[in-house]
Amino acid sequence: MKGPTLIPLLVVSSFHIANRSSVAAFAGSRTTPFHRNTHHETSTRRAMTAISSDNDSPHPRSVPILTPSLDDPARFDHGCVANPVVLPPSQNQPKWQMYYYGNAGSWENDIPCFLPTGYTGLAESDDGVHWEKVDGLLENKAVIGPGQSEEWDGVQTGVGDVIRLNNGTLIMYYFGGSNEELSMGPGTILGFRMRIGRAVSADHGRSWKKTGVCLDYDETEGLFASWPRIAHHDETNDEWRMIYHAFNGTRWRVFGANSSDGGITWQRDGLLLEGTSEEQMEDAFDGSGIGTRAILNDWYNGTLMVYEGVRPSDGKHSLGVAWHPSPTADLKTDDPKGGKWSKFAYQTQPELNSGTFSFDVDPDTVQPILEPGTGVLGGWCEQVIGTPFLVRDPKNKSIRLYHCGKAGPEDKMSIGMVTSPDGNISPKSWVA
Repeated sequence: MKGPTLIPLLVVSSFHIANRSSVAAFAGSRTTPFHRNTHHETSTRRAMTAISSDNDSPHPRSVPILTPSLDDPARFDHGCVANPVVLPPSQNQPKWQMYYYGNAGSWENDIPCFLPTGYTGLAESDDGVHWEKVDGLLENKAVIGPGQSEEWDGVQTGVGDVIRLNNGTLIMYYFGGSNEELSMGPGTILGFRMRIGRAVSADHGRSWKKTGVCLDYDETEGLFASWPRIAHHDETNDEWRMIYHAFNGTRWRVFGANSSDGGITWQRDGLLLEGTSEEQMEDAFDGSGIGTRAILNDWYNGTLMVYEGVRPSDGKHSLGVAWHPSPTADLKTDDPKGGKWSKFAYQTQPELNSGTFSFDVDPDTVQPILEPGTGVLGGWCEQVIGTPFLVRDPKNKSIRLYHCGKAGPEDKMSIGMVTSPDGNISPKSWVA
């Protein structure tokens, strides 16, 4: 079944290939069923209880908390900002930090951009809500950007995740696109052959030393490996886990990798999660596949994933949820103790003005928790909500969901935030 021809959206999200009308037929496959056992069922019941409560009181609508630098055309984020990676304060850093990517309207050497990527910048905050941009050391005020034109990241880059070690050292996992031409429809594109790299900072993110590619693309997965998130890291035994996504020309899918040397080298774990099956994809909110993702460990005896999906029928971007029965996101697909990622289906109960979650892979019942411009989300994200990032408030059990959004094709991508005061994730749990 073919999806729609993509309309030019400039920089819709890290998930949509805009300005490439030849890219079509986006399809997904049914997710892996949930593996049941007594321990997992107990955890599941607790999670279901926790996330079934709805708050039906009226909420103010959200507004952007970080916007493009419209008054400074020379700055790297003049054209857009997206993909917030937020670190709460720590013993070594008293401020909240947000790493994000953006561009000024094009990639290196004036290569046309069809993603909001390019360079990575830094903003800091006293409360995680009100942010002040920090000028980086690069000429365009970014903290890290593309390498030389012939290098693997010579066209465009973007932050994927940042980990703060106990000693204050920061490890960034980012992706970069090269000058290699890839066939796409009747033409070719640059910057789309992406790989995952690693960088280190010892000065609270002001400067970064790249250490090279840590995970190359794999042709069996797709055209690239990109948008890494660290699903779990443990400094006591050097066991780290990563999730990322790839595109094989027809669909986006989520894959995993593991490291036994503290996140320096990585080995693939295989496919973890994908969108709705091709037979049902047209009206499914994730029928075009699954792209950017957020992870929250130790969430009701498991690991929570909030992911960005796109509906083929109208290109609408929404956020769905999945759950893993291991609190440390044991992603190894051949590990029976780890189980599998399973999507949540939110089933509304109009007569009670509430609903419940259940594990269900039926595309007719798997629904998003947040949709563009609806509910608590303001009109500034009427067209797109994407690039989610989850943070558990260090002072209480609330969850902050940072994300990007834009109102329409002519608007600039910005960053916003909604909060779940009690840590629940149902559609009505979120407040501005």
